[in-house]
Order: sequence, then structure tokens, then C-alpha cells
Amino acid sequence: MKPENCYVPAGADPLTEAFAFAESMPKHGRAARGARPLDKPFAEWGPRLFTHRSCKPLALYVHVPFCRHRCLFCPFYQNRSSEEFSEYYADLLMRHLDLVEQALGQGAGCRPVDAVYFGGGTPSDLAAPDLARVLRRLKSLFEITPETEITIEGRVRDFTVEKAQAWREAGANRFSLGLQSADEELRRRLGRLAGREEILKVLNGLADTDAVLIVDLMFGLPGQDRDLLLEDLRFLAEETRIDGLDLYELIQFPNSPLAKAVEGGRLGVPADRAGRAQLFGAAAEALAGYGFEHFTPQHWRRGTRERSVYNRLAKSNADILPIGSSAGGNLSRVSIMMERDIDAYAAAIEAGNIPARCLAPTGPMGSQERFKSNLSEFAEYLKLPPVDLWPEEAQAWAKPLLDNWCEAGLIKHAASGQEAAPLTMAGSYWIKTMHSLLLGCLAPVETASPMAGHPHAGGGGHPGGMPPDGMRPAMHGASGHPPGHHG
Repeated sequence: MKPENCYVPAGADPLTEAFAFAESMPKHGRAARGARPLDKPFAEWGPRLFTHRSCKPLALYVHVPFCRHRCLFCPFYQNRSSEEFSEYYADLLMRHLDLVEQALGQGAGCRPVDAVYFGGGTPSDLAAPDLARVLRRLKSLFEITPETEITIEGRVRDFTVEKAQAWREAGANRFSLGLQSADEELRRRLGRLAGREEILKVLNGLADTDAVLIVDLMFGLPGQDRDLLLEDLRFLAEETRIDGLDLYELIQFPNSPLAKAVEGGRLGVPADRAGRAQLFGAAAEALAGYGFEHFTPQHWRRGTRERSVYNRLAKSNADILPIGSSAGGNLSRVSIMMERDIDAYAAAIEAGNIPARCLAPTGPMGSQERFKSNLSEFAEYLKLPPVDLWPEEAQAWAKPLLDNWCEAGLIKHAASGQEAAPLTMAGSYWIKTMHSLLLGCLAPVETASPMAGHPHAGGGGHPGGMPPDGMRPAMHGASGHPPGHHG
């Protein structure tokens, strides 16, 4: 892609028309080229990298790939929760942590843990004692302090106050619920079971535990208009005590249950790209009116209790140590993906092996790879990186392009040599497109990694995470899938 093809035409509405070609734009992976499968077991290379990176931020990601049922909008459903699954899967996680302890030894406690994230799937489907014992085991193994952000994802139904209190006692301090919408009719069409009164009772009950409380909403859903979305925001802002919320744009995955329902005429037509942009703009304006701070491109917070530590670390140069089937993460530049098939995962764990599939770089980090990392990290702070941090080959075209984006209303002022460029509200909506365009100007479309085709990423693995596209588990962030998609 040429930089001149990334210019926004004069007079275009920055929110709805900035990048009319975005839907058909080629995708550019995250440093998939130059990576190779790492065939050595984790115990042979993991401890060295883990201790060598002691000055870098560290997060732990624990994945629970079980749901009570499959929601229409979610193409990442894996395993059905049952009466027996909780103790069984918690036992596997405990054994997995034993293997990690054997590999890392005393080095496990050499690094402070900045965040722990229980994602899914639906972690709140675990019984209270089972998740609590896994959390306590983590605290006995790693350096986890009262300042560590510890998040548990869940769904409204079955996320009881009793569970929340037990998990608070075990150390959890942040709960994230996949709401998607508070409108009962729309929720029923999507396969969501809880009604408005149940949502209100659960959210305020969880708020009573004094944990930080976050919800996920989606915009662009079939049958969701501006008034419906704004009513969701009013309800959450005025009737609940949530500390923050994420707004995720509906992404229709081919052959997903939602796509098939739309094609069959059972749900109506989702909003087009311009319609979704308008919904985002209306939501951003409403949230500002309710006193929410726009904290990251997709996240708003009400007060500084909410720090969104894990999600920001997952877009940075931090290490994410994955635990559990389908969990994804990385140590330095080595991407890690745990076995997705639950039976194969269990067999490996019982045999005393950590079932990690890994990609390792074949050379030192180059300027383009470093720029990709900088783009992701600065975007979480609603900025584009200073021009001084751009690759040398971009220096000639960076300033003119940024001048255009400034005139078009995507950034507040063009980045100078050492000054980052703040995103406008429209720029926040288009940031993933801008990210892809800039990478496309630096390199040709990248071929799939040796692990391409693995269907579960960042989300399924770690939300908003950093693995190459072919490894990304099923979640929010670069994959476009929200962290709180639980059933």
C-alpha cells in the first residue's frame, strides 16, 4: 500500500467516511514473517526468558473455555459447562501450575505480577471454591500484591454475590461482565437469558463487594438503533454503579451463528459501517455527558479506581504468561498458545507436559516490528507515536500523512519529532484501520504464520493480546472480539 492511498479526501466526514475502502482492505499480520515453531518444551527455554525479563511488566492469563450455551454473536464457543466440569477443570489448572512451578522454580517469584486475568469462555461458571483455590495457588506461586489487578470475567446469570464474595476473599478485585445489551428483546434474540431486573440486581450486588465493576456492550447489532443504545448507557450510568464499560463494534464472522441468522432473515440487518460509526459517536457523546472518561479507544471509566491494567499490558511489550486450555500469551517475542482441544490438553497435563505451541523470532527485532509494538501501545493511550519512533523508511511520508489526518479530524494535531499525536473521537473509532494502513505502507501483505488456522486467540487466549494473527485466541483487541463474550 502507498501512503497517498491512506489520505482522507477533503470534505469527508471523519467519523463515517474517513476510510470508505476499509471493509476490503488487506490484513497485515503482527511480525508473522521470520518466525519459526519452537519445538523445545517450555521448561528448556521458558525459565531463562522469564527471569531475563524481570524488569518488564508481567501479567498472568488464565483461560476457562467453557460456556453454558452458545450465543449467536460468538463464533468461538468451545466446550459446554456441566455439573462436573468445574472441579475437573480446576484440577487441571492446579496441575498446570504445578508444572509451571517445576519449570520456573524459585524464579516464579522473582517478578512482581501487575495483572491477573481470568478470561473465557465463562470463568464465572466455575464453582466458587474451585476458582478461589486456583487464585490462591497463583498467589502462592507468583509475587501477587494487593496492588495487582485481578479480573474475573463472567455473565450475568450465575455470577452470584456469593461467588463474588468468595473470589474477593481469595484476592480478586475486578469483575467484568459480558452484557452486550440491556434490552430484553434484543438479548433474547441473541441468546442472552437475563432480563433487565436481573441485570440490575446482579450489577449492584457485585458493586456491593467493592470490586471494580466493568461491563461490555456491543454496537451495530441487528435491531439495535441509536435510541436503544443510548437507553442502555442511561440505564448503566444512572441505575448501576459500574466503574467502566467497553464498547465493541459488531464484527460478523463468516459462517458464525449470527451471520447465518442474519442471512436467514431471523434477526434483521445489522448496521453498516457508517451506521456503526454513528452509533459509536452517539455513545461517546452520551458517556461524556454522564461523566465517563474516554480511557482507551474502546473503554470508558468513571473514576480512577478502574485502571484497565491487563488490557493495556496486552497491547504493550509486557509478558503474558498463559495458563489453561486455549490460553494465549507471550514471553518477550516468543508467542505461546496452549492446546485448544480440552482432551488433548488434559492428556498432556496429566503426562507432566505443558502443552504449549510456540513461535520464536528468527532474528533481532527490526524497526518495523518495533513500530508495530509502538503503534499498539500508544493507541491504548489514545495517541499515535511521535515521528521519531517511526522507521527510517517512513520518515519521508509520515509528516504529510499525519498533516492530512489532522486536517481530516482524526488526530488533534500532527505528531512532531518527539510529540505524540492525540486521537480525536473519530480517530478512536478508526484506530484499527489507521494501524493497518500504516503497517501496510511499510510492508507487503504478510503470509500466514506456521500456526495459521488456530481458531482461538487473544480472547480465547488472551484478550487484546499480542500473538501473531495465526495464533490469536478468540478475543478482543486486534481480533475485533470482545473480552467479555461469555455465554
